[in-house]
Amino acid sequence: MATLAVESPVIGKSVARTREHRFFAGMSGVIALVVFIGFARTYYLASVFGAKPLAAPIVHVHGAVFTAWIALLVVQTLLVGSGRQGLHRTLGLIGFGLAPLVVLLGVLVAIEMVKRFAVIPSVDSPLIFAVALSEITGFAIPVFFALRLRRRREFHKRLIMIGTIAMTTAGFGRWPAAFLLHKPLPAMLAAFTLLGAMMTFDLLSMRRLHPATVRGSAWVVFVELGGFAFGHTALWHAFVAHVRSLGA
Repeated sequence: MATLAVESPVIGKSVARTREHRFFAGMSGVIALVVFIGFARTYYLASVFGAKPLAAPIVHVHGAVFTAWIALLVVQTLLVGSGRQGLHRTLGLIGFGLAPLVVLLGVLVAIEMVKRFAVIPSVDSPLIFAVALSEITGFAIPVFFALRLRRRREFHKRLIMIGTIAMTTAGFGRWPAAFLLHKPLPAMLAAFTLLGAMMTFDLLSMRRLHPATVRGSAWVVFVELGGFAFGHTALWHAFVAHVRSLGA
């Protein structure tokens, strides 16, 4: 009886840990799928769909680096689930290099994009610029703290996932679906459903929301909706006009 009493909590923790690993591996897979579907026509399967060449070399570099980040996310969640913590920590060093590159290249591509779209009257390039920067900021802050808190496993994995979710707005916004394609707000709301999945997992597994889930999700929602709202203002449009003039 004593043996059973000791083993029961251990078994319970093992089952909970397995469910946790499956959830985070599944989330990384969903994120990868969202990004692949969004960019399949213009990047991953561009030759199949006969897409136009990418606008500038910096876009190629950005696509490769962000793809590497997504691939690393999937691999890292699978390594943790299989108990290969040592390799997980070793590959984590790559993340320290990729994360700032994702941010830097994201900003450079956003600037390139706002200049390129300026000649297309039907495109609200200042709004697109604001949304792009909000996604990058939504990614940067959670990932920064995730890397700082890498020894606190529950914080680390949630913040990495939430930061990456912030960037799925771009993926959803390129899905070949009328209600999402090139529509920033619906694309944001679609990305927020992934944050909702994180919250649901916390509530079902812990009967509470983890602080990292609350703070990270609140930040992403705040900065992306804030960017969308601010992108409509005259002040922002004046700022974007100045940004364009710098490259003239």
